[in-house]
Amino acid sequence: MMEKPLLEIQNLHVEFKSGKEVVRPIRGIDLKVNRRETVGIVGESGCGKSVTSLTVMGLLPEKTGRIADGSILFDGTELTALPEKAYRKIRGNDISMIFQEPMTSLNPVFTIGEQLSEPLRQHRKMGKKEIRETIISTLKQVGLPRAEQIIDEYPHQLSGGMRQRVMISLALLCQPKLMIADEPTTALDVTIQAQILELLKAIRGSNDMSLMLITHDLGVVAEMCDRVIVMYAGEIVEEAGVEAIFDRPLHPYTQGLMQSLPSNNERKGKLFSIKGQVPKPSEIGKGCAFANRCPHAFDRCFAEAPPVFSEAGHQSKCWLLDPVSKEGSRDESSIPIRS
Repeated sequence: MMEKPLLEIQNLHVEFKSGKEVVRPIRGIDLKVNRRETVGIVGESGCGKSVTSLTVMGLLPEKTGRIADGSILFDGTELTALPEKAYRKIRGNDISMIFQEPMTSLNPVFTIGEQLSEPLRQHRKMGKKEIRETIISTLKQVGLPRAEQIIDEYPHQLSGGMRQRVMISLALLCQPKLMIADEPTTALDVTIQAQILELLKAIRGSNDMSLMLITHDLGVVAEMCDRVIVMYAGEIVEEAGVEAIFDRPLHPYTQGLMQSLPSNNERKGKLFSIKGQVPKPSEIGKGCAFANRCPHAFDRCFAEAPPVFSEAGHQSKCWLLDPVSKEGSRDESSIPIRS
């Protein structure tokens, strides 16, 4: 019998109110994360990656954002139906999140120990001594030196890489089943990035948890992920195992992302870039959202949104994959990952 996914999202639509206008930055996505799996979510800024993660965490702005439709099933519990009090028992305990900017995510007026003690007070019945010992042990687990001193220091006293490790410690304290990492290596130098990624990989393996990794860095995806989800304009446009995505990307948007990778082996002029920019939710028409930027678009792409086409578990939303479509043509050449 197949094990059920840890997280399963079905037909999710998210709405935001902007004045009198209502926009949908997330439009009908279906997504699953299996147990002990690392899933990468990639796409340009504005594609809906972070909104998806905040929706799973139950952190949409209360007055302006809401789930308009769909289901989020986590370990057998329907999250969209939970009252806030019940959600708090899951958030930070069973599901945790590493946010993009550790300097702005950590409160500058509280010590590291004061901030890391919050989830333990919320979710675990521990005394002060046990809380302190647990925090020091977790700081050591993420490779921080001087854990006994760092626990009493403030965020500004730590380097960027150390603050990011503190954020990982915060997400790890209650040993969650699912960790969401939103651009965990942003603003870190290359050496520290590699250390953080190795740390996340080791933690995922040793703690028997699942990891949802949100990033725009395809190199990170190739290094870390089992499966890749490509988002564009609030939709999932392609999904496959990491090797299939890099060996043979099916969607023109994914192909464009691959072509944008810099190569260490070749000297070129300008780097390839996808023309145009991600449309705002209010600008998306009735056809394919990528049609205006796609070099292979034909009439049907502008008139009708494509369904999901599947080839041996490799899924993509593109009319070029329709076996009965005679217009347009697909470039069958693979675009390998560059090292």
